[in-house]
Amino acid sequence: MIFKFFFKMVSDEVERIDNEYERNYLNLINRYLLFLFLLFLFYSVFIIIFFGDAVISTFLTLTTFVWFFLMVLKGKTGRYRKRLKAIVVFVFILLVFIVSFFHIYTFKNAGVEYFYFSLLFAIPFFFNYKEESLKILWVAFIISINFIACLYFDFDFMPKSRFFEEGDFKTVKLLNILFSIISFLMDISFITQKDDLIYGLIEDTKLKSSTIEDLQKTNTGLLKQQMLINHLTEENIREIYNLAENNSPMFFEKFQVFFPHFIPEVLAINSNLIHSELYFCALMKIDFDTKKIAQCTNSSIRAVESKKYRIRKKLNIPSEMNINSFILKI
Repeated sequence: MIFKFFFKMVSDEVERIDNEYERNYLNLINRYLLFLFLLFLFYSVFIIIFFGDAVISTFLTLTTFVWFFLMVLKGKTGRYRKRLKAIVVFVFILLVFIVSFFHIYTFKNAGVEYFYFSLLFAIPFFFNYKEESLKILWVAFIISINFIACLYFDFDFMPKSRFFEEGDFKTVKLLNILFSIISFLMDISFITQKDDLIYGLIEDTKLKSSTIEDLQKTNTGLLKQQMLINHLTEENIREIYNLAENNSPMFFEKFQVFFPHFIPEVLAINSNLIHSELYFCALMKIDFDTKKIAQCTNSSIRAVESKKYRIRKKLNIPSEMNINSFILKI
């Protein structure tokens, strides 16, 4: 079809925008994991230095490298993308139980419970309310159950810190409050950036969809106009396409019958074009892109691009203009 090249170009652009959004969103998640990495690293160092609790410090250090591992995994395998939401749910549940453990471990007096709210505020960043309502309800349910259980039950069977004297939690409580506030602000920042990405994706997709619709209308009009001028039928179009795709020696002769004014008009621009260059112009006129031309002429893509570059120079086509667009207008 006359504008098939442009349809492919715009469709590829839409796909590129989707991939760019996914890549940017994954980068945001990566930054969130980096924040968790630094947060847990700080607490592991703080606990070993000020309280000498080697067991808990080791536990936090190991957890720290879980976030680091997820960051590395994201860049190394495509499976991360496919299982991203499952991993995110796992991270949320892991964080909930870590918060619950330390809430009990510090005799419920160190302000660890504030991190439950940080987790709740992080939900809008990681999940889509319309598409992932079940995941959201599940995570919110886990957070709520842990919060209520830690509030009303003592859990005497669980270990508690022997490095804290009961009631001496002012420093740790202050740190926990400060970092829970920082986590809240980070959540707001990431949610805002995610909203900006989504808004940009919606606007770009609307623009490209509108362009595709306009090209479809233009294609229909031009096709009808060209068929009227050259008395072409759908059968004629299929015939010339088949000859081109099969690299038939009859293609160029048949093309000149169907488009009698095209070659003279090209030569009027530059009479020095050789036969192979005119042949390529004919293929571009029926909207064959570089890959298609390479296939039907048994050439490499690089060879086709070189030939098109020479044609561009001979026809004085501006560098900012697509060569197929120029050829189609002749």
